[in-house]
Amino acid sequence: MVTIREISVVIYGTWRFATLDRTAVQFFDNTRDAFWKSFNAAWLALPAYALLVLLSFTQHPVDAGAFRILSVEVISYAIGWVLFPLIMVAFTDTMKCDRNYFRFITAWNWSIVLQAYFFLGISAFSASGTVPDSLGGLVSLVATLAIFFYQGFIAKTTLDVTTPVAFLVVVIDLTIAIALSLVSRSLYLSVT
Repeated sequence: MVTIREISVVIYGTWRFATLDRTAVQFFDNTRDAFWKSFNAAWLALPAYALLVLLSFTQHPVDAGAFRILSVEVISYAIGWVLFPLIMVAFTDTMKCDRNYFRFITAWNWSIVLQAYFFLGISAFSASGTVPDSLGGLVSLVATLAIFFYQGFIAKTTLDVTTPVAFLVVVIDLTIAIALSLVSRSLYLSVT
């Protein structure tokens, strides 16, 4: 079980990473225990994820029942939290940076909380109608690029790797997210 104090420390660490502070690595232990505790971030990010899904459905409705939508989204969410760390086991072994694997996944998982709420705010702002669609799209694009940069910084700092290797980590995460989204959307299209 993770304590409120532990959550406060790691969330502060993710904020420090967002300010491009390399010393933020000190807030994330390189231990198996910290690794497992970091999956509690899924619960903290879940409300933002659910609201992002609802926002997406208001902009791009699907013709599926509530049970199907809930089932697909819950399973997709769980797979996303498990698949990336699993792929990173092989990736970090191959890149010879596995000695920092636990710290990397710990920081990555907790950073998802900050990313989810940041992107929720940006998406809500863009969808609010207070700005033209073209400007909202631009704001969303800039926010997405900022998140990619943030992820790359976390990968580079926690794994102690080169920029191209950190870039590959971000590409792997993006590929997983796109694949899960495509599969999820295809499951809505197959409703008869």
